[in-house]
Amino acid sequence: MTEENFDILLDASRAPGDLPDDVAVLDLPPGCRAVDAADALESLFATDRAVQEVAVGVDGRIVGVATRAYLGGLRARVPRSVGDGDGATLPGASLRYEILRYRCPTCGALRRRIHVDERSAPVCPNGHGVLERQR
Repeated sequence: MTEENFDILLDASRAPGDLPDDVAVLDLPPGCRAVDAADALESLFATDRAVQEVAVGVDGRIVGVATRAYLGGLRARVPRSVGDGDGATLPGASLRYEILRYRCPTCGALRRRIHVDERSAPVCPNGHGVLERQR
C-alpha cells in the first residue's frame, strides 16, 4: 500500500515533522486499505474524545496526520446516502475495530494499533524497548 491511498484522510496543513512527542499514533498493518483506515480513525476519535490529531503510520512509518477537525469537515461535505440515519449503526465504539493501546512504562510514549502481530510488537520511539499493552 502506498501513502497516496491515504491522502483523503490526511490533513495537508499538518506536517508529520511538526508533531509533539506525545501525539497519538495509529499504526496500521501493511496492506491496510484506506476504507479500513478511515473506519479505524472514526473508531479512535469516537472512543477517545481528548484526541484531536493522530499521526497515521503504516508498518511503523508515519505517512501523515489525520485531525478530528479535518475529518469532521470531510464528513459534512459527503452527501447522505440510502440507509444513513436508519438506525442500523449503533452509537459508540466500533464493533469492527478495537483500538489497542500500548504505553512505555519509562517515558509514557503511547502507540495505538488496530491489530496485534506478536512478531512486531510496538517499541518505544525513545529507545526504551517494547511497549506494554494497556487494558
